[in-house]
Amino acid sequence: MKPITHTTFKNEYSIHNPDALVKEDDELTLTEDLYIIRSTYKRKRYVGSSDEHPSGYKYDYLPAFKLMSRALSEMRERQGEYDVALAIWDNDYIWHFRHGYVEQYAKALVHGRYSDKRALFDGMYYMINPLQMRYNDGRLKAGFKNHLIRRYKGFAKKSKTSLKMLQELERECSVNYQDDLFHPELIIKMRNYLDNEIEIHQCPFTQEINSKHQMVQFRLSGISRYCQGTMTSDDVEAAGYSYDASSHTFLLENEIMIDGTCYDSTTVNIVRCTGCNTRCVEEETRDGECVECCGRDYRIHNYTHRVEETLGFDRTTKLKTEPYLGIEMEFQVDNRRAGRLYVGDTMFGHALMKEDGSISNGFELVSRPAGYTSHLARYDSFLTDLPEYIHPHKSCGMHVHISRTAFTHLGAGKLVEFMNREDNKDFIKLIAGRGTTSYQNREDSYDIKTPYLQAVKDRYVGRYNFVNLNNKKTIELRIFATPANKQEFNIRMQFVKAMIEYCKPAMHTVSLKQQTHYQSFVNWLSTMSKDFKQLNNYIKESTICA
Repeated sequence: MKPITHTTFKNEYSIHNPDALVKEDDELTLTEDLYIIRSTYKRKRYVGSSDEHPSGYKYDYLPAFKLMSRALSEMRERQGEYDVALAIWDNDYIWHFRHGYVEQYAKALVHGRYSDKRALFDGMYYMINPLQMRYNDGRLKAGFKNHLIRRYKGFAKKSKTSLKMLQELERECSVNYQDDLFHPELIIKMRNYLDNEIEIHQCPFTQEINSKHQMVQFRLSGISRYCQGTMTSDDVEAAGYSYDASSHTFLLENEIMIDGTCYDSTTVNIVRCTGCNTRCVEEETRDGECVECCGRDYRIHNYTHRVEETLGFDRTTKLKTEPYLGIEMEFQVDNRRAGRLYVGDTMFGHALMKEDGSISNGFELVSRPAGYTSHLARYDSFLTDLPEYIHPHKSCGMHVHISRTAFTHLGAGKLVEFMNREDNKDFIKLIAGRGTTSYQNREDSYDIKTPYLQAVKDRYVGRYNFVNLNNKKTIELRIFATPANKQEFNIRMQFVKAMIEYCKPAMHTVSLKQQTHYQSFVNWLSTMSKDFKQLNNYIKESTICA
């Protein structure tokens, strides 16, 4: 299943071996149309003017293999032209590789545009040596996953062999969706199997699943969609779409575009905003005003905006029992206007939206400083019925700022060492919902002394560490993936609260080194299960405690 380059192919099937691949005056059939023959290549080379070669050139006839197409030969014969091969090669060179003809006539070996000669030879190799993708008991072979990822990250992505392997994975993952192949969960399942190393999509017209690099992009109903690689604008229009030049998108009969968003004109009521008089959908107004006129809670603020200066502190927090916490969550947003309205309605007065450079299409939701209990109450309404158009992408994270008054230097040190210990890595990943990224990572050298040394020597500690110590008034915990629902949020917030309690001095009888190991935390948590029920159950159900 590994990718086969043209060099590997030529070395294995040497033209100098009379029995290799195909014998003289014979042909090796690949498909009904394609076949390989052993022939010669006429090469012209300059030898200098002489009586024997008055033109100065000599013709050599070199032994070579040729990939032929019956359909191409018939077409050229009808046009009165001489026969040509799709590709000609020997052990040293590929003398001819006719891209246009290969794309048209060798679709059984390569797919997509701008075919790669290496992909053609990979396709030929596995046509000669049929793929063995499963064991006798039906399981996919152990190397299947890594070979498929390697293929779609390299030259072999254009080989038909790679597409066959992806289709085999599709069959493997579509067991529960046989009656509905166009199913978003099928794509998610396939992406997860491939560890999201390959960005795959499903064509909305043909249902073909492929890598985005082998597909073409069209803007359909205001959304960029990946379609089968051979599709053209004419094919899209034949499917019932018409191109709207003003919005640069293809629209169905009843669709209209307003400020970059597509609507069904038969189901919405178009009105004028009472504030700025622009056209808008009535359902997306508040008291007659469009989202742009609704005020601060519906606006996406600049990244430098200080939320606490606008919304203030939640003064219901009891400082003796609940330290101030600030929450930042990144979200991908498919419908930006509807997303702004939803956030403004549910998080009014508690959090604001901000721009974030790490998110391609979305925003960062930043809360005002508030206590644990207040946050749970406000985010409950936000996450309970979170619309599908607001969702966490794999790159989206959740950061929690904790008031420095919640920790002594020793307590902060325990937190830092706990998060950065190598032997806690899998436990942190379980709780956080993701591993390290370029924006949050661990550092083996950070230990219990790190916060103290930073305070004494004003030493810089990495901003993107799991525990960011560079803010004067807060300690920032950066480990979490953005939660997709209320349960994930509650578990992660319970972990924050539990770590604050766990890191308090004089809480334990074991050594400090033992205290910063996750097993000590799990043991302590089991005695506090009443206060951290969801977190405790989540850990117990995981394999970490098996």
